[in-house]
Amino acid sequence: MVGSRGPFDDTPVLSGRDPETGDELWTVPGQTGRKSPIGTDKTFAYGFTKAAEAFAVDYRRGEVEWKVPIAPIDEADPGVVQFAPIPLGDRVVVPVSGTEDDIPDRLETFDRATGEHMFDHDLASSLAGAPATDGVAVLVSLLDGTLRRIAADGTEDWRVDLGTPVSDVTIADGTAYVGSPTEHLLAVDVATGDEQWRAPLENTLLTRPLVVGDRVFVGGADYYLAAFDRASGTRQWRTELANAVTFGPTVVGDRLVTLVGGAGRHRGPGGTVPSSPTVLYVHDTAGEQIRQYRFEGYLEGGSVMWAVATDDGVYLGQEWQLARLAQEVLNAE
Repeated sequence: MVGSRGPFDDTPVLSGRDPETGDELWTVPGQTGRKSPIGTDKTFAYGFTKAAEAFAVDYRRGEVEWKVPIAPIDEADPGVVQFAPIPLGDRVVVPVSGTEDDIPDRLETFDRATGEHMFDHDLASSLAGAPATDGVAVLVSLLDGTLRRIAADGTEDWRVDLGTPVSDVTIADGTAYVGSPTEHLLAVDVATGDEQWRAPLENTLLTRPLVVGDRVFVGGADYYLAAFDRASGTRQWRTELANAVTFGPTVVGDRLVTLVGGAGRHRGPGGTVPSSPTVLYVHDTAGEQIRQYRFEGYLEGGSVMWAVATDDGVYLGQEWQLARLAQEVLNAE
């Protein structure tokens, strides 16, 4: 599945593609304007738009299951639709949060099956990074420097004041991993909010930490890809890159795929990321570089916006094109 946005009402909000050929299998039209990234469970794909609609699409059939209004956000800054909805048990949580204080920051909660609005949880400030869930609650990192656990019923279980905004959140086996502009990678107990360890970085993180086995992999605004021991926070290795990491690392088998630069949107205190050079890296999990691909000059399909690695390949989202890279991308030369 892939989402899109455009200036016309017939621009697809979501479409299904054959992973081998890229042929369109189905499409769901949407309204003018920006759309959020897509959140998924085993049945539905969820999103919301600046046209003030939240929706669920049955991606096996390519049909809209429900579409409901949300409080107006059409005049808000573009970042209001930056983060994907979060499936949580029998409900789905929509993170409505820009950066310009032009709308109330909140988590809107809907019934997953029907789209019925259940309640809102007001946020004390804007989201600093993408939330995460452990299936029981949602962890949010805010620009006021707090990390908070919000239960499925909308109550706040705990908050930790870290003093500075933190990055996107990753949860694995009861531990949350986040990056801080105080130049640390933090491990926090999801149930209690207690800090388990902190490891030094040389800048903040713009993307989610990646947990694989006994390691945590991070790509930073410090132009490094690094691996840390999951239990202790001890750094195992790091390797220098050509720009700040803007997507990834993600994993395919024993390969790490990381994008630096590009034209994606990022928020928080990490500063402006140079769009050039835009480079896709492939490393093994020991930090050895396998390949790199530099995107220079005119690019068919426009600037690179994001990169995703899945079990069946590596995909690039560009301004007006979706591309799947050949399997050779992951192999040593």
